[in-house]
Amino acid sequence: MNKPKVTFVEIVPDVELKKKEKAARHAVEKIFPGCGPVALYRTADGRIGFQMKVSVAAGDRKRLDEAYRAVMKVIGVKRGRPAGEKTVQAKLLLPAPVYAALKKAAKSSHVTMSRLAAETLKAHLLAPRP
Repeated sequence: MNKPKVTFVEIVPDVELKKKEKAARHAVEKIFPGCGPVALYRTADGRIGFQMKVSVAAGDRKRLDEAYRAVMKVIGVKRGRPAGEKTVQAKLLLPAPVYAALKKAAKSSHVTMSRLAAETLKAHLLAPRP
C-alpha cells in the first residue's frame, strides 16, 4: 500500500495578489460558468498559486488548462522555471560516503540534493574570509 505524500506550504500575505482575485474569477467564469471564488496566494518561498472549486467531467482537461492559463495571464506569470538565479548543470564525482550523507540530509530537510549542495557550497565559498 502506498503512503500518501503530504507537503506543507506556508502562505504569506500578498496585497497585490488580493487585488487581482476578482479579475481571476471573471477569467475563470468565462470557461467554467458559475464557478466559486478564486483565491490567489504566495508561498513563503515566493511561488504563486491559486485555489478554485469547479466541477470537471472526464475529458475536460483542455478546459482546465485554459482556466489555468487565464488565471496566470491575469496574475502576469508565465509557465516555466521561476525567476531567480540562473542555474547551470554540473557533473560532480563525489565519494560514496559524501553522496550518501548529502542524500540523507536532503531527504530529511525536504529539499533536492542539488538545492542543498548549492546552498551549502554558496554559504561556504561566498562567506567572507578572515
